[in-house]
Amino acid sequence: MTGEPARQALADAVSGGATGLDNLVIRGTSLADAEVLRFDLVADMAAGVIHDILKAVNGLTLKQFLSYDPSYQTSTSQVLVEDLEEIPELAAVDAEVRAGDVTYDAGGPPVVAMAHAIGTGANQVVAYRLKGPGIATRRTRGIPLIPRDGIYRPIEGDLLYYEPRFDAFTCSGFAYFTTVTLIQTKLHADDKARQLATDTLSTVTAKVRIEGFADLEQAVMDDPSMRAKMAYVARLLQSDPEYAKKLTTNNLISFVETYPDYGIPVSKVNGKKALLFDPSPQHRHQIPRLLADDYLHSYLTDRNYEAGSKQRVKA
Repeated sequence: MTGEPARQALADAVSGGATGLDNLVIRGTSLADAEVLRFDLVADMAAGVIHDILKAVNGLTLKQFLSYDPSYQTSTSQVLVEDLEEIPELAAVDAEVRAGDVTYDAGGPPVVAMAHAIGTGANQVVAYRLKGPGIATRRTRGIPLIPRDGIYRPIEGDLLYYEPRFDAFTCSGFAYFTTVTLIQTKLHADDKARQLATDTLSTVTAKVRIEGFADLEQAVMDDPSMRAKMAYVARLLQSDPEYAKKLTTNNLISFVETYPDYGIPVSKVNGKKALLFDPSPQHRHQIPRLLADDYLHSYLTDRNYEAGSKQRVKA
């Protein structure tokens, strides 16, 4: 799949505007167990929502479209595209949204997302709001009141909030989004990221002795931030094929022994020095950070830092 067919599908869907609007609230503890329910809006607000979606989609069509890759770090001028079937939880919800055959919302479990669909058939575009505070909130303090003919009545249950801000769009079997981590953190479709992390870790440690490698591999699979670090390493390997040649046991042991304040322990495997993976929460990121060369040196002050936190360490 390339980005251009997906861009064209989205552009075709909104060319000349779009008619009709379906509004849906998605309730549950997650998308995996969500129930899709509909609600209607007064005409003026419905027109505003349609305008907001068209504006957002037209803005997307002016950007560069890229097939989703978990190693990307996108800019504000880029859009990521994935086949909707590769995101099972969103695909299941999207199918219900497009069916249009759902009951009206009457409150219930927490709201995990809102969806607004414009157009019909293959050209229907669905805009999702999947994250951020204020989608719906329960009354926690004070009593919200609404006027009716001079009488203010308390509002009971959930308050539903609309904002012209969308996290993902679907159209013609594609999902569109601009935040690379959204697909893993909110949509729980992390297969590609896990495979990339596995392949990258195997590549960069091919010439490195690590005691506790199996535990390191499992930690990378289980931790989104460590998978992200491996995605960064994958980009390093792609941009600099010579980088992997620097990743040898001798080079890495020499580094950690020269800079002991980075706190990366050394052990022995079959009588030979090896890096030691420490699985504790405060130290589990050390070896991935080392593999990513995630350190800074200030020539002005001759100080060393960890790149992520810019926490100073001693030379």
